[in-house]
Amino acid sequence: MATQQPGEGRGHPPRVLVIEDNPNEAKALHDLLVWNGFEVVVAATARHGWSRLRSWRPDVVILDLGLPDADGLMVCRAMKADAQLRDIPVLILTGRTAIGELLEGLRIGAEDYVTKPYDPRELLARLHTRLRLGRRIASLKTYPLRWWNLLRSFIPSPIMQALQKAPHEIIGPARIQPLSILAVSWSGLRERIQEATRREGLPAGTLHQALNRHLSLFYESVQAEGGTPAPMGDGGTMAWFNAPIPCPDHPVRALRAALVLRERIRRLHRELPPPLQLIPRFALHRGLALIGLLGGSTYRHYTPIGEVVETARRLAALAPEGEILLTPSFHEAIQGLLPVRPWTEAPAFVRMPLYLVVMRR
Repeated sequence: MATQQPGEGRGHPPRVLVIEDNPNEAKALHDLLVWNGFEVVVAATARHGWSRLRSWRPDVVILDLGLPDADGLMVCRAMKADAQLRDIPVLILTGRTAIGELLEGLRIGAEDYVTKPYDPRELLARLHTRLRLGRRIASLKTYPLRWWNLLRSFIPSPIMQALQKAPHEIIGPARIQPLSILAVSWSGLRERIQEATRREGLPAGTLHQALNRHLSLFYESVQAEGGTPAPMGDGGTMAWFNAPIPCPDHPVRALRAALVLRERIRRLHRELPPPLQLIPRFALHRGLALIGLLGGSTYRHYTPIGEVVETARRLAALAPEGEILLTPSFHEAIQGLLPVRPWTEAPAFVRMPLYLVVMRR
């Protein structure tokens, strides 16, 4: 009965390429391996073996060193120099007197050896060991890629890019940094959610899809300008510019993101019925914030905190629907780039002059 193989569950039995010119020994190896659950191809020459290496891609190679058309060491050396083949384990099959060739084979990269005449149990044990190690090495090599792909599902792409280029910039200590903050409050969202929770109200799934379409435009517009969006909060969203990717023109980038987002949402609303149209209110502010990793040993979140962040969020909730509101510090940074007007209708408790971007009709 065949023993359990390390290649099970991968779609095919473990593949073994036997490169052996002696037909009797090749047949004995073939029968032994097939009986124990391996898929086997036999090649009698180095040329044929190299062709099957390319076309069949075995999991392990059993290589005889005495081949009629080439030295087996040449095959091993060529495999270990080839980026696509070097990870395939090579098990050298040689006579007991060919110690020099055996040592040379191990030196150039062969993973193991069996001397003739061999004990079938020893050969099978060495094959199983090489296959297990090969699978572990392959898993380790793909681990970083799988880890980055997982991170991409949760971390905004600007932070991912900064992590890949300079991890210490994010993982290091928190710092005070000048930031431009874009805060967006979605007018009517709370009312829509309340309506969706009523039995006869707006379908929750429909509202969820519409909200995701609005948020997708927000994230795309922010990331196109190198900004970092924060997760959805209580009726609003926020993004910051100048960290983790430094950009001296961060006020200009934040303004462009707001202008593009406003226009894209206008176009979206042409496709949506009024109950699914979420009107954005924008606020842009600039100042110093504490930014870094917040949390404990089990969870951390990269985010800015400080008065500049809270002010932007509060002003976004006060801004007129569809309008882009600027604070004095932000207006100073982008002055002359586009027309603005003072917001004379600001509530009395707001103790700073505010400006609205003049909308082009």
